[in-house]
Amino acid sequence: MSVFVDTGVFFAHHDEDAERHDEAVAAFDELLDGAYGQPYTSDYVVDETVTLTRVRTGSFDAADTVARRILGEGRFPNVFEVLYVGPDDVRAATETFRRYDDHGLSFTDATSLHLCDARGIDAILSFDDDFDGLAERREPSR
Repeated sequence: MSVFVDTGVFFAHHDEDAERHDEAVAAFDELLDGAYGQPYTSDYVVDETVTLTRVRTGSFDAADTVARRILGEGRFPNVFEVLYVGPDDVRAATETFRRYDDHGLSFTDATSLHLCDARGIDAILSFDDDFDGLAERREPSR
């Protein structure tokens, strides 16, 4: 089993004031216990999460902390395998983005779908229901 972790889960885990913080913390506990198998994410999700954290909190330190958590640096365990989006992935993700134009996907979401399909990742751990019907989505819960 394997799972691709989406931006919202990373952000909600980090931000104690986030509406779904408790659910994200519970999901991270399950990830660390191996409940989802190998957890993946992408450099696009890292970018989106770090940027979102910096914008919403106004804090470099908060953004740097979330980057360290995802990348497994310092006191954080190296848990997530980060997939790097190459030129062929961008082209394929563009096709995914166009194919599902009626689903409200961001380009990062289209890239995540492509990576899951291309790498055989079983599910996406996400609060985002735009993935529904396109991939197996696991929604974090308490």
